This record gives sequence, C-alpha cells and structure tokens, in this order.
Amino acid sequence: MYPSTLIWAATIVFSSACGSPVNQLDTRAGTTSKYGDYTGSTSSYGDGSGTYVRTDDVGTYASGVKCWTDLFYVSSSFQAKDWVKNENSIDCALTSFCASGTITGTQSCSWWNLAGSIESKWDIIKDIWSVTGSINPGGGQSVCETAQSTNTCNWNDMKCHALWTSNVELVKKGYIRRRCHDKGQDYTAWSKDWNVNSPEKTTRLGCGALCTDTQYPGPVPAPPGAQRI
Repeated sequence: MYPSTLIWAATIVFSSACGSPVNQLDTRAGTTSKYGDYTGSTSSYGDGSGTYVRTDDVGTYASGVKCWTDLFYVSSSFQAKDWVKNENSIDCALTSFCASGTITGTQSCSWWNLAGSIESKWDIIKDIWSVTGSINPGGGQSVCETAQSTNTCNWNDMKCHALWTSNVELVKKGYIRRRCHDKGQDYTAWSKDWNVNSPEKTTRLGCGALCTDTQYPGPVPAPPGAQRI
C-alpha cells in the first residue's frame, strides 16, 4: 500500500470514529438545553391537552430525526404555606389591651421544577403569564416577594403573644412534551409535568399563639379555592 493510500485510509478511520463536522453540529442542534431531557417520563396530562404556549429546543439529530419541545399550560391554583413564627412578639402583661399592627412575613421566591434556575428562564415565564392573562410577578424579573399581612391582632388577656404568618403561592401547572418527526410521522418521545410557584404579596397573620408555643395552635387558613401543601 502506498503512503498516500495509508494517509487516506487513516483519515477515513478518524472521521468515522470522531464523526463528521456536520454530524456533530446536527447532534448539538438536537439537544434539550432549554428545559432538560426527561427520557422515560410521561406527563399526568393528556397529550395535546391544555393551552399551547411555545416551542423550543428544535433540532435535527445525526440520525436525521428532527425533534422539538412543546410547552403547554393546564391550570392555576392558590396554595397556602405552613405557619412560620415571626421574630416579633407582644407582651400584654402590663396593659388591658394591645394590638399588633401590620406584620411583614417571610420572604418567598418563585421557582419551577424543570432544569435551570427560574431567573434564566424568564422568557418562558413571561409567555406562561401572557397565556393565562396574568401579570408577571413583580412586574419584571423580580422573583422574590416579602409579603405584608392584611389583618392585625388585638388582645385583652394580659398574656405574651407570638406572631405567626402563613404565605400564599400562586401555582401554575402544565407539561412539556418532546415531539419528533421520523419517516413521515410525528410522535411524542417523552413528556414531563411542570409547575411554577410564585409568592403572593400578602400574608395571613395568626393571632392565637402564646410566646411559649413552639408550633401554631391551629390549622393554616386556606384562601378561597386554595389547596394546602
């Protein structure tokens, strides 16, 4: 075998082992960097149900199969969070009447259950809010809220009282599905439920706890139509 033939053969072997530049580009084009890869997962929602929001992660794999990820919105609901003890307490031992005033609750931040931080996916979040007819939380890219109480407490029992707050989240739910086209047909390769939890700007103030209580002596008040978590 001539030297030039050996060089040509070595080039072919190297190209086959490493993949051609075109194939490498095709493989990268078929990645799922926007939402993540959930191969083997199946959504709890029916395929195609809900409201279509957007499509991302479009690309063609080296095999020639073209795939993309669709995002669908399904529902919204309020969820009430557990009681959290506030750092403030009010000792009414020396007076026949005392009151709390407005109380600041704990800070809560928006989050979602798919790949990547919610801050890096704000374009997706804005589209979800647009489809549901809601205002983006914070009116911009603010993802955290420190809620204020909408009620106050009054006591006349001359005891020391601890203040507890219960925040509320708005939870939007839906799913993503990985669709592919191969041999003239579209099919769903996998699907995955998603949820976006966003804090409300108001919190509920509990007035029933004493300073000695280690947990709040009562259930979390659920807002209308809410579900306790």
